[in-house]
Amino acid sequence: MTSLLHRPAVRLVLVAVLLLAAAPASAQWRENPGHVQAQAAPTAPGTDGAVAVLPNLRGDLPPWQRTLYKTITFQAVANATDLLLFDALIGGHAFVLGGFVVANAATAAGLYYGFEYLWQQEGPTLAETDEVTLVKKSLLFQSVNSGRIFLLGYGLGATAPAAALLAGTVFVTDVAVFYGNEYFWDIVRPIDSAAPGTPTITSSSIPVTYR
Repeated sequence: MTSLLHRPAVRLVLVAVLLLAAAPASAQWRENPGHVQAQAAPTAPGTDGAVAVLPNLRGDLPPWQRTLYKTITFQAVANATDLLLFDALIGGHAFVLGGFVVANAATAAGLYYGFEYLWQQEGPTLAETDEVTLVKKSLLFQSVNSGRIFLLGYGLGATAPAAALLAGTVFVTDVAVFYGNEYFWDIVRPIDSAAPGTPTITSSSIPVTYR
């Protein structure tokens, strides 16, 4: 069987999904640079031209939107690596590979979105999140995800040992992808909180002289 990497159409798909992974992050970077920006409020009547400076109170991303962005970036990379591993360890004709792509994308996105949304509601806050937290989170998610991969491989015709090998290999690669995605969103880019140490300027902190 010809390797997937030697198929021009598949190479284009892999490039496309990797570019897709960067889209939500780059868009959010432009929209919310991660720190409080001061903005001038209108001058109050009767003041001597004094301007109260207030923080830019752009709203935090709602959990569903933040989860959606994280799902896109994780799945774009993870699904590409999963496909390569499935082809290398199990293989199959175009119908089998196509079935894996569709089934893996749908089930993986559903699992990740549900897991991440629940974690944001019940898990540690971003202020409490560190590298150790992300390691535990990554291992917990991949423990569940490995069962999904095993069932998917077995359901597409692989023997039990081959499906187990696929699940074990995906566990290793997806832990790395998952951790990298979480590290970016929760430590490098915690978009629902101001950067640590950023001063907040309010109208009460600026003297206003009345005549």
